[in-house]
Amino acid sequence: MLTGRAPMTHATPSRLETFVAHPGRALFNLSLPMIAGFTVHALYTVVDSVFIGRLGPEALAASGYISSIFYISIALTNGLATGITANVAQSYGAKNTAAIDEYGGTGLTLSVLISIVLGIATILAGPALIPLLGAEGASISLAFDYMAPLFAGMPLFFIATVLRSMLNGKGDAKRPMIALAVSTLINVALDPLFMFTFGMGIRGAAVATLVAQTVATVMLAWMVFSQQSLKDFLKQHLAMRAQRLLDIVRLAVPATAGQLVMAMGMIAINRSVSAYGQTAMAGYVAGNRIDMCVSLPIMGIASAAMTLTGIFAGAARSDLVRRTTINAYGAALICAVSLGSLSYAFAPSLIAIFTKDAHTLQIGTQYLRWVAFSYPLMAVGMTTGRILQGLGFGWPSLIITTLRVLGIGVTGAFISTFVLHWPVTGVWASFIAGGFGALLLSIYYVRRYLWRQTLVPFRDNAEAADSEPAAPLEARGLVDEHR
Repeated sequence: MLTGRAPMTHATPSRLETFVAHPGRALFNLSLPMIAGFTVHALYTVVDSVFIGRLGPEALAASGYISSIFYISIALTNGLATGITANVAQSYGAKNTAAIDEYGGTGLTLSVLISIVLGIATILAGPALIPLLGAEGASISLAFDYMAPLFAGMPLFFIATVLRSMLNGKGDAKRPMIALAVSTLINVALDPLFMFTFGMGIRGAAVATLVAQTVATVMLAWMVFSQQSLKDFLKQHLAMRAQRLLDIVRLAVPATAGQLVMAMGMIAINRSVSAYGQTAMAGYVAGNRIDMCVSLPIMGIASAAMTLTGIFAGAARSDLVRRTTINAYGAALICAVSLGSLSYAFAPSLIAIFTKDAHTLQIGTQYLRWVAFSYPLMAVGMTTGRILQGLGFGWPSLIITTLRVLGIGVTGAFISTFVLHWPVTGVWASFIAGGFGALLLSIYYVRRYLWRQTLVPFRDNAEAADSEPAAPLEARGLVDEHR
């Protein structure tokens, strides 16, 4: 009997179809593995430092000097990840598989070139550079022993970043997290083996990291190319395409600059806090470790929101871009308020994990109870920046970060410390003031790019958004069906 109905199908919906059908659930499902990945990386950093610390204070100090150099590579890889993830997400939403491969191939070639230049330049400059960072005596040779293997293997870190970004851009956050977790466990297992059993010392820690990174890169490559020929991909897409390169760089440059602004801000704030004595500095460092724990879930939510808004923009669903924005703000604020309240209430116990000194405990507790009020502000600023990056706007995030960290935070801390000679609470207050500045800028950018009559979510319009009026939504097929 003919009913006039389409035949039933039991085909499994694609990831894109699932995201469109359940945008709120998609944000939750993407956020969890990203939070887990950030947490695993943070735990690895701590454990690695514990093993190196067993070699003595000179070795621990040496790793600290190299960490400051390595942060440059982290800033570059994070910037590259932002540029690739956002562009791949928009292409995935538009169902443009050719563009996804082109962004991946261009990103791989770019990453190899940057990593080789960075690695060679750093190794050659190492003997002269390390003493300039403050290393003395045995720490100089130990620092170079640790640095040389890491920077020789720099292409591994960059290639893994591109592969992970290709997966994240398509909404696949779970498998990259598994690769990161496996490589971290391998690294932790190999550290004592290479450092102590094989007698390699601090160089063994670097070699263990490279072995673990090789495993992660192979796993990520298998995940990316399990359903397509790696040989064909390299043959067709490894040559950089000018437009794809421009799209990636347009986001990568401001994202990298934002990371470097954060590093500069940390150095400057340390200078202000240290003016109040080493006890104040110790309390601040202890409190800063709690800050990192609070920021991890917010970073995961913001990163997931970047991917989703990029996908929905590529799919021409401005309604879902806006809905995801609201959901991301809600989730980030809930985390910030909840964790901020806990850190305020249990501040003495949390700081006591790191120190038993009464004065340090007092300073750390004071710090946490001030900055707890800045967590919701930080959540809004961070989420706004990542969402706009997902839509192809890289500079707002840099501007928000620069205002919050350097324009208000560092400036306020320096004035409070060296001009007004206020207590150290003036430095803590500057963090809150910076958060308010970021909040105001976030409201401005969100209203301008997401809640105006002419929403401009695509790459090819991002450059002209500040100088030319955008085409109406209806003219570009971006009609908000639920507006």
